[in-house]
Amino acid sequence: MADSIKCPNCSGNLVFDADRQLMVCEYCSSAFTAEQLANTIVPEAPAQTDAGDRIHATNAEEHIRTSLNDTHIQFICNACGAQVVTDRNTSATFCAFCGSPAIISQRLTDEFSPDYIIPFKYGREEAIKKFFKWCKGGRWTPFDFVSDKSIEKLTGLYVPFWLFDARSDVAIWAEGVSESSVTHGSTTTVTTSYYDTIREYQMKWSKIPLDGATYIQDDLMEAIEPFYFKEMVPFDPAYMQGFFADRYDLTGDKLKPRLIRRLKNYITQELTPTYSKYNRGVKVKDDNTRIYEPNMYYAMLPVWFLHYKYNNKDYYFCMNGQTGEVAGVPPVSRLKRFVLFFVLLAALAPIVRLIIGLILWGTVG
Repeated sequence: MADSIKCPNCSGNLVFDADRQLMVCEYCSSAFTAEQLANTIVPEAPAQTDAGDRIHATNAEEHIRTSLNDTHIQFICNACGAQVVTDRNTSATFCAFCGSPAIISQRLTDEFSPDYIIPFKYGREEAIKKFFKWCKGGRWTPFDFVSDKSIEKLTGLYVPFWLFDARSDVAIWAEGVSESSVTHGSTTTVTTSYYDTIREYQMKWSKIPLDGATYIQDDLMEAIEPFYFKEMVPFDPAYMQGFFADRYDLTGDKLKPRLIRRLKNYITQELTPTYSKYNRGVKVKDDNTRIYEPNMYYAMLPVWFLHYKYNNKDYYFCMNGQTGEVAGVPPVSRLKRFVLFFVLLAALAPIVRLIIGLILWGTVG
């Protein structure tokens, strides 16, 4: 059984309005803060399947796994009673039959229970505006890229992230090389100097975000950083109402190698300016840097997604649902490039004829 948050006034479905930062009733237009609705997700009464089996919210996944494969799970919509199949990691979605928002709360328990959430601050209309600005209104994109059909695919998704608090003791011994030259008359003397350099620092990082979903491109998620974690709040499923959400399929431990690579890049970025006086570079002789075991938290962060397929290639647009930062590479229409080529050719034809005429006139003269 999927759970939902109901309006205290009319029992209609509530959705989170990102622009107003309020839970809004789709029927009576009442509005509430998430705090006012704390602990109001109440599972519906057990639903009955066609076979007459009774399914409770607490054992729905166990029951369904006996009839579906490991990649898809079925839930019962508490608004219309329809049986809807979702990916096994989907935690918040919509009923495909009646459109009601649904939170599959049994997928957000135990180790899958998030610690924090950053609510969406950009609603769908603002995301669409950002999308058009990003692709310049479709000036060079395929004609159907900015069509209503494509815009309908723009999806607000809470992406599962692991946040890491890390620290490191940096201890690096390196050799810096500088070169100078002096010229006297026709003679140039070059002097190369070598220096021992030691860099010892204590570095700390707070809430480094790494997405915990295998199907999401890591470079896209890094491109829409940063997230402002001062606006992060303890997890409340009310903020998920009206959006999609997935739970992680990569544990924090599996992401630690990627975290280490990122920390090493951060260390390099910090140290590089301190070597600027060595104009012939620096060679590391010994690196005794220690990176300690990080603390990690599980959080749901807001992202708008659009997936588009063109000439058998996948293209993605994504936008940080908190800051509005966008990333992606839009497709370029072959037809529009073809038309542009002939437009430019036609525009340049008189100039080309003039140049050729002048050349011929000069030759004859």
